Amino acid sequence: MHRFFVSPECLRDGRVSLTGSLGRQLSRVLRLRPSDHIVLLDDSGWAYEVELDRVTRGVATGHIVGAWEPRTEPSARLVLYQALPKRRKFDWILQKGTELGVSTFVPILTERCVGGRGERGDERRLARWRRIVAEAAEQSGRARLPRVLQVTPFADACQAPPSDALALMASVGDEAVPLSEALRSLEDAEPHLREVRLYVGPEGGFAPGEVAMAREAGIVLVSLGPRILRTETAGLVALSAVLYALGDMD
Repeated sequence: MHRFFVSPECLRDGRVSLTGSLGRQLSRVLRLRPSDHIVLLDDSGWAYEVELDRVTRGVATGHIVGAWEPRTEPSARLVLYQALPKRRKFDWILQKGTELGVSTFVPILTERCVGGRGERGDERRLARWRRIVAEAAEQSGRARLPRVLQVTPFADACQAPPSDALALMASVGDEAVPLSEALRSLEDAEPHLREVRLYVGPEGGFAPGEVAMAREAGIVLVSLGPRILRTETAGLVALSAVLYALGDMD
């Protein structure tokens, strides 16, 4: 069944009314008909199966026939602090990160960034990023809609993690510990771990001053192996390893 995130106001007293772009998509693009079923999600963690009663030009109405709480979210929140790359690369990171279970994306501006400078207040770009995430969340069966925050300078994003969080920074420096070693400590902390933060730098890596700032904040520098990974690959590799360590790949 087709899945869509909607505002809670669309789901009231067991009835559903869908208008605007979603109503047009259902009626004109997907050409759904009365008695067809769809799944709606209100970003509360619940999913609702809806049987359509009426579909006209740009408007669809129906009633809820079932509700359940999908178990598709990771056991800990995953926050990806991604150095902003060129446009298409970040679009891909948003899509694949959403599929893997990222809860929050924080695009960051670092000293060696090649993308995003001079566009910090671009609301249209932020809206497009959020559309990409919404579509990926619907496609991948997510129960909650990941957040995409405004582009943030590295110094503002580099904060000491709370006691129930673990912060990791992908690094190619000699001071980095193997990711497997960091994940063993994650497994030990898992019962009370609520959040994992992952910092991924640009193609040239984080600058020495940024690495020093991260270490001072208590962020653990980790190596992702002997090979040099592109920025759009590094985060996804690390996220996959974290999910495995948390038992979310079972």
